[in-house]
Amino acid sequence: MKRTLLLLVCVSTLVLGACTSDSSLPTPTGKGTIRAINAIKGSPEVGFLIEETPLGGVRYKTSTTPQPYDDFSYNFNFEILYPGDTSHTRVATETLQVEADVEHILLLTGDIDAPTVTVWNSDARTFADTDTVFEVRFAHANAILADIDIYFDPPGTLPGTNPPAATLGFGSIGSATDFEEGSYVMTITAAGDPNTVYFTSRETALLPRSARVITVFEGDLSDTAPVVVSSMTSGGGSLAFVDANYPAQTRFVHAASTLETVDIYNDEALTSLVYAGLSFESSTPWLEAPEETTTTYYFTPASSTATVLFDETISAQAPGSFTNIYMIGDTDAWQATRTLATRAPVSNSARIQIYHAALNHEDVDIYVLDRDEPITEDSTASLVNAAYELPAPTLSILARNVDLYVTAPGETTVLAGPYPIDATLGSVYELVLVDTPGDPSTANIIDTTTP
Repeated sequence: MKRTLLLLVCVSTLVLGACTSDSSLPTPTGKGTIRAINAIKGSPEVGFLIEETPLGGVRYKTSTTPQPYDDFSYNFNFEILYPGDTSHTRVATETLQVEADVEHILLLTGDIDAPTVTVWNSDARTFADTDTVFEVRFAHANAILADIDIYFDPPGTLPGTNPPAATLGFGSIGSATDFEEGSYVMTITAAGDPNTVYFTSRETALLPRSARVITVFEGDLSDTAPVVVSSMTSGGGSLAFVDANYPAQTRFVHAASTLETVDIYNDEALTSLVYAGLSFESSTPWLEAPEETTTTYYFTPASSTATVLFDETISAQAPGSFTNIYMIGDTDAWQATRTLATRAPVSNSARIQIYHAALNHEDVDIYVLDRDEPITEDSTASLVNAAYELPAPTLSILARNVDLYVTAPGETTVLAGPYPIDATLGSVYELVLVDTPGDPSTANIIDTTTP
């Protein structure tokens, strides 16, 4: 019995070595921090794991929150979910020795199906309570730009007046530099050529006692600018540096079946015309959005300022973004509601976005079926209880020809459809569900997809 017990103890404590009194579990000497940055344009959200433990999802142009781990060696894994799959696909694994008091950043670049993982390491920074500086490391993750110079100067300083704060090639990160607290303008130029400017930020105020990684990315279709910059702190905070030359954009979508064709003004005196002659089931082009804290829009009958049909105060949108303003509601109770336009494509799927503006149908189910497949009691809804006045969750599907149906909730009674979509990978389809004038039992699907 004693021999058997001794054997069981040795098996259960295999990590201790040969079951000798001299063996012991590894003892960490400290902790390092880990985070991941996704620099693959068009990628879906990527799951980031330490061994098999999730550390969070990371979308393009974002970072996971830095997390501390003992200074051992680990496998860090990356995985994605393809439309229609129930399990994730592992796309990369990086074995990394975590070092005490070191910040480790794993940068994803290249192809999402076989990404390149680059590891950036730097000493963790601590600050005294009396410090008036912040630390910056600049990073280049824009696959379109060649080598760049980054200038980081007080407002009013021309690029080239001072030496660049960093000169970087793609996939590289600069050394840590301290800057005094205050306001700065970040300018990105071609390396060695301050006259070839790719990006000029707005004046941005930065507080002391923070360590930042400021990363240059390529803009996507959700950005008005071709180059975007994100600052991520060691504490997990993020801040966007916005290109001063690319203001936010907005458009109006007329989705209220009881509202006549309107003109849109942004002043109470009705002298500042935003857009003329917007009719039901149509939308304006993208328009430069005002930067005021709030803007009140006034909607009048087309070609008339004799009356205001309704007005709506809209808060300022994020600089550099696209938003939709949907005109919805019933007679004498019209309103305008704003939503962020998430226009960025994803390389491994087609995305279908539907805004529910059909007043006569408070909740609906949405079906996506193969082309010419009839909807039956055995069909499965892709979305259930999509609510009026809200964008439905985005549908991601593989490339194929499909028909979209909208039904009453819990039923196969068709309200709208079949609406054909020839879905291709990397496409985004922007649709709006609206009422059918004169027929409250049905609805229509309109396409508001923009280039």
